[in-house]
Amino acid sequence: MLTKEQLSELKQELLRQKEQLTKRLDGDEDSQDVGELSSYDNHPADIATELYVQERDMAIDDHGRDQLEKVDAALAAMEEGTYGICKESGEEIPFERLQAVPTTLYSVDHTPEQTPETDRVPENRIPHPDDGIDSFSDAANYGTSETPADFAEDKDNYSELYKADRDEDNENPAT
Repeated sequence: MLTKEQLSELKQELLRQKEQLTKRLDGDEDSQDVGELSSYDNHPADIATELYVQERDMAIDDHGRDQLEKVDAALAAMEEGTYGICKESGEEIPFERLQAVPTTLYSVDHTPEQTPETDRVPENRIPHPDDGIDSFSDAANYGTSETPADFAEDKDNYSELYKADRDEDNENPAT
Protein backbone atom coordinates (compact mmCIF):
# COMPACT_ATOMS: atom_id res chain seq x y z
CA MET A 1 0.00 0.00 0.00
CA LEU A 2 1.33 3.44 -0.91
CA THR A 3 2.09 5.80 1.92
CA LYS A 4 0.76 9.36 1.91
CA GLU A 5 4.26 10.65 1.16
CA GLN A 6 4.66 8.30 -1.80
CA LEU A 7 1.23 9.20 -3.14
CA SER A 8 2.01 12.89 -2.75
CA GLU A 9 5.33 12.49 -4.58
CA LEU A 10 3.65 10.67 -7.46
CA LYS A 11 0.83 13.22 -7.65
CA GLN A 12 3.32 16.08 -7.85
CA GLU A 13 5.13 14.29 -10.69
CA LEU A 14 1.87 13.72 -12.57
CA LEU A 15 0.87 17.37 -12.12
CA ARG A 16 4.31 18.46 -13.37
CA GLN A 17 3.96 16.25 -16.44
CA LYS A 18 0.45 17.57 -17.08
CA GLU A 19 1.67 21.16 -16.92
CA GLN A 20 4.55 20.46 -19.33
CA LEU A 21 2.33 18.61 -21.79
CA THR A 22 -0.37 21.25 -21.67
CA LYS A 23 2.12 24.08 -22.23
CA ARG A 24 3.71 22.28 -25.16
CA LEU A 25 0.39 21.41 -26.80
CA ASP A 26 -1.00 24.93 -26.28
CA GLY A 27 2.24 26.46 -27.57
CA ASP A 28 2.22 24.27 -30.67
CA GLU A 29 -1.34 25.24 -31.55
CA ASP A 30 -0.54 28.95 -31.20
CA SER A 31 2.52 28.74 -33.41
CA GLN A 32 1.12 26.83 -36.39
CA ASP A 33 3.02 28.14 -39.39
CA VAL A 34 0.92 28.74 -42.48
CA GLY A 35 3.98 28.71 -44.73
CA GLU A 36 4.13 30.25 -48.15
CA LEU A 37 0.99 30.86 -50.15
CA SER A 38 2.46 29.20 -53.22
CA SER A 39 4.95 26.40 -53.62
CA TYR A 40 5.51 27.23 -57.27
CA ASP A 41 9.00 28.68 -56.77
CA ASN A 42 10.13 26.17 -54.13
CA HIS A 43 12.57 23.39 -54.82
CA PRO A 44 10.99 19.92 -54.34
CA ALA A 45 13.47 19.21 -51.53
CA ASP A 46 12.28 22.32 -49.67
CA ILE A 47 8.68 21.17 -50.00
CA ALA A 48 9.64 17.70 -48.77
CA THR A 49 11.41 19.21 -45.76
CA GLU A 50 8.34 21.29 -44.89
CA LEU A 51 6.12 18.23 -45.21
CA TYR A 52 8.46 16.18 -43.00
CA VAL A 53 8.48 18.90 -40.32
CA GLN A 54 4.68 19.17 -40.37
CA GLU A 55 4.23 15.40 -40.09
CA ARG A 56 6.82 15.16 -37.33
CA ASP A 57 5.09 17.91 -35.38
CA MET A 58 1.72 16.21 -35.84
CA ALA A 59 3.15 12.92 -34.55
CA ILE A 60 4.70 14.65 -31.53
CA ASP A 61 1.39 16.38 -30.80
CA ASP A 62 -0.50 13.07 -31.07
CA HIS A 63 1.96 11.47 -28.66
CA GLY A 64 1.60 14.44 -26.29
CA ARG A 65 -2.21 14.15 -26.33
CA ASP A 66 -1.94 10.41 -25.62
CA GLN A 67 0.41 11.09 -22.71
CA LEU A 68 -1.90 13.80 -21.37
CA GLU A 69 -4.82 11.32 -21.43
CA LYS A 70 -2.72 8.85 -19.43
CA VAL A 71 -1.79 11.53 -16.90
CA ASP A 72 -5.45 12.53 -16.52
CA ALA A 73 -6.46 8.87 -16.08
CA ALA A 74 -3.82 8.40 -13.37
CA LEU A 75 -4.94 11.56 -11.55
CA ALA A 76 -8.58 10.39 -11.77
CA ALA A 77 -7.54 7.02 -10.29
CA MET A 78 -5.92 8.90 -7.41
CA GLU A 79 -9.17 10.76 -6.77
CA GLU A 80 -11.12 7.46 -6.86
CA GLY A 81 -8.62 5.79 -4.54
CA THR A 82 -7.70 3.09 -7.08
CA TYR A 83 -4.26 4.43 -8.03
CA GLY A 84 -1.50 1.90 -7.41
CA ILE A 85 -3.80 -1.10 -7.89
CA CYS A 86 -3.61 -2.99 -11.19
CA LYS A 87 -6.82 -2.63 -13.18
CA GLU A 88 -6.40 -6.14 -14.60
CA SER A 89 -5.31 -8.27 -11.65
CA GLY A 90 -6.18 -6.18 -8.62
CA GLU A 91 -2.60 -6.56 -7.33
CA GLU A 92 -0.64 -3.70 -5.83
CA ILE A 93 1.69 -1.98 -8.27
CA PRO A 94 5.16 -1.58 -6.71
CA PHE A 95 6.16 1.99 -5.83
CA GLU A 96 9.34 1.64 -7.91
CA ARG A 97 7.25 0.94 -11.03
CA LEU A 98 5.02 3.93 -10.29
CA GLN A 99 8.11 6.11 -9.89
CA ALA A 100 9.40 4.95 -13.27
CA VAL A 101 6.00 5.14 -15.02
CA PRO A 102 3.68 7.27 -12.89
CA THR A 103 0.88 7.10 -15.49
CA THR A 104 0.59 3.31 -15.35
CA LEU A 105 -2.57 1.70 -14.09
CA TYR A 106 -1.28 -1.86 -14.61
CA SER A 107 1.35 -4.14 -13.15
CA VAL A 108 4.17 -5.18 -15.46
CA ASP A 109 2.65 -8.57 -16.23
CA HIS A 110 -0.75 -7.13 -17.16
CA THR A 111 0.23 -4.08 -19.21
CA PRO A 112 -2.04 -4.11 -22.28
CA GLU A 113 0.54 -2.28 -24.41
CA GLN A 114 2.91 -5.24 -24.36
CA THR A 115 2.96 -6.67 -27.86
CA PRO A 116 5.46 -9.29 -28.94
CA GLU A 117 7.52 -8.48 -31.97
CA THR A 118 6.32 -10.48 -34.94
CA ASP A 119 8.56 -9.10 -37.67
CA ARG A 120 11.87 -10.42 -36.34
CA VAL A 121 13.55 -13.62 -37.39
CA PRO A 122 14.38 -15.65 -34.29
CA GLU A 123 18.13 -15.87 -33.75
CA ASN A 124 18.04 -19.64 -33.99
CA ARG A 125 16.58 -19.42 -37.52
CA ILE A 126 19.28 -17.18 -39.00
CA PRO A 127 21.37 -19.27 -41.39
CA HIS A 128 24.99 -19.76 -40.42
CA PRO A 129 27.72 -20.05 -43.11
CA ASP A 130 28.56 -23.55 -41.85
CA ASP A 131 24.99 -24.74 -42.52
CA GLY A 132 25.72 -25.27 -46.22
CA ILE A 133 23.22 -22.61 -47.24
CA ASP A 134 24.42 -20.25 -49.94
CA SER A 135 22.14 -17.26 -49.57
CA PHE A 136 24.02 -15.24 -52.18
CA SER A 137 23.32 -17.79 -54.89
CA ASP A 138 19.69 -17.93 -53.83
CA ALA A 139 19.41 -14.15 -54.07
CA ALA A 140 21.45 -14.01 -57.30
CA ASN A 141 18.86 -16.20 -58.99
CA TYR A 142 16.59 -13.15 -58.86
CA GLY A 143 19.24 -10.90 -60.36
CA THR A 144 22.27 -8.85 -59.41
CA SER A 145 23.93 -5.70 -60.67
CA GLU A 146 26.54 -7.78 -62.50
CA THR A 147 26.54 -8.21 -66.25
CA PRO A 148 28.06 -10.95 -68.43
CA ALA A 149 31.01 -8.61 -69.03
CA ASP A 150 31.88 -8.74 -65.30
CA PHE A 151 32.91 -12.41 -65.48
CA ALA A 152 36.29 -13.77 -66.59
CA GLU A 153 34.74 -16.63 -68.55
CA ASP A 154 32.34 -15.95 -71.40
CA LYS A 155 28.66 -15.82 -70.58
CA ASP A 156 26.05 -15.44 -73.29
CA ASN A 157 23.19 -14.07 -71.21
CA TYR A 158 22.11 -13.07 -67.75
CA SER A 159 20.40 -16.36 -66.91
CA GLU A 160 23.74 -18.19 -67.20
CA LEU A 161 25.69 -15.96 -64.79
CA TYR A 162 25.31 -18.25 -61.78
CA LYS A 163 24.18 -21.38 -63.58
CA ALA A 164 27.38 -23.28 -62.74
CA ASP A 165 26.88 -22.49 -59.04
CA ARG A 166 23.30 -23.77 -59.19
CA ASP A 167 24.35 -26.95 -61.00
CA GLU A 168 27.01 -27.65 -58.36
CA ASP A 169 24.46 -27.10 -55.58
CA ASN A 170 22.07 -29.58 -57.17
CA GLU A 171 24.82 -32.22 -57.43
CA ASN A 172 25.87 -31.75 -53.78
CA PRO A 173 22.73 -30.70 -51.92
CA ALA A 174 23.17 -29.66 -48.30
CA THR A 175 21.77 -32.13 -45.81
